[in-house]
Amino acid sequence: MAILMADVSSWQPDSESWFRKLADFGVKAVVVKLTEGTTYQNPKAAAQLAAGRKMGMQVHAYHYAHYRNSAEAVAEGRFFGLAARSLGVSTQSVMAADVEAPELTGDLTGMTNAFIQTVKSLGYPHTDLYTMANWMKTGRFDRVALIPKNLWIASYGVNQPGIDNVGTWQFTNNFHGLGVDMSYDFFGHYTTRLTGQLNGGVVRAPTVRYHTVQAGESWWAIAHRYGLNMDNLAALNGKTIYSVIHPGDQLRLN
Repeated sequence: MAILMADVSSWQPDSESWFRKLADFGVKAVVVKLTEGTTYQNPKAAAQLAAGRKMGMQVHAYHYAHYRNSAEAVAEGRFFGLAARSLGVSTQSVMAADVEAPELTGDLTGMTNAFIQTVKSLGYPHTDLYTMANWMKTGRFDRVALIPKNLWIASYGVNQPGIDNVGTWQFTNNFHGLGVDMSYDFFGHYTTRLTGQLNGGVVRAPTVRYHTVQAGESWWAIAHRYGLNMDNLAALNGKTIYSVIHPGDQLRLN
């Protein structure tokens, strides 16, 4: 099964004991809400970031967007980036734009790109977009034009994200009764980051392997070829073994 990632805000606890419960369930990363708009800052953010780090989790940050135009997107991006810097968020952390507020309209792709570019300019190169599967399905975003390519998609009560090749899928808002959103991080965007220094060099995760689907291939055939479990292979790619695959599709193997 894909690796678990939690996201928290002021609605969740900031105690080490609560974060230990997440770690005991195998959660490998946490994304902490830092800011919203250009005035709100999560009062628990510092403690939540610290608790996540103490539990050995990869720690990242997100911002709840309210921007209505590119100028506001830039202002919110700056507010977010400076807050992250003041809280000591690593430049290797993912900085995500949470774009789901009901009042949002207009060119969400352009505004989100302006927000992301501002965050990058403040020294945070790793970014993402969080939104709902329905917003992608109904064309609220131009996936090709978006700067973030991983995509963190929310879709509950289903057995797959509903959007092809998304990197991270938020599948519940009440993981094991803890009142916390939980996601599968299929491609390791949040759970496979730089891990430190070894002999003066940067330790990186193993190279990710992919398979290009050929005509006539099935989940079973591909899994058998690489010595994998086909259910795990499908889950790693945000699908099930009942999902149709097509020649030319890229399937992640590890």
